[in-house]
Amino acid sequence: MAQKRSSFSTLLVLAVLFAGVWLYFTPYLAMNKLQKAARQGDEQAIAELVDFPALRESVKDNVRSAVSHSVGGSRNPLGALGGILAGAIAGPVVDAVVTPQGIAALTEGERPGQRRESDGDSRLRVKNVKVKRGYESFDLFVVHFVGKDDGHERMALLMRREGITHWRLSGVRVPGAAGERDGD
Repeated sequence: MAQKRSSFSTLLVLAVLFAGVWLYFTPYLAMNKLQKAARQGDEQAIAELVDFPALRESVKDNVRSAVSHSVGGSRNPLGALGGILAGAIAGPVVDAVVTPQGIAALTEGERPGQRRESDGDSRLRVKNVKVKRGYESFDLFVVHFVGKDDGHERMALLMRREGITHWRLSGVRVPGAAGERDGD
């Protein structure tokens, strides 16, 4: 009887450990699945892995912030004009980013519209970019794309947990868009 209890306890501990490891790696698996779906243009899989309203809002916020930051903020008399321009620019930028091709570019560390270097392989290739993945909180997983040459972050993709094991791309973080300056 004691041996049955010991075997059961061991199996239970192993099952809990396996479940914990699997839960930890679910955002990594979701990002890999998103990259594959984006490369293949699998719109159904992309729709499952991307929170489009949240992603559109994130891209709009980044564009507006980058434009207003570049014109000098609210102290500059042109700041109001910059805000108007940012609103006008945000729509087409969002339309360019929130497509299967735009998401494919984002998941490879590129900004949509950048030219990809081709080596004859149909897979996307990113040069001079290092990828760092990790949790920022229990329900936020971030994929950082950092320049190999200067070590500065180029952009980050934000994935949010929905439920226990499901993750969706919900935002983009572009340095400089939130008022950040190089060297800060």
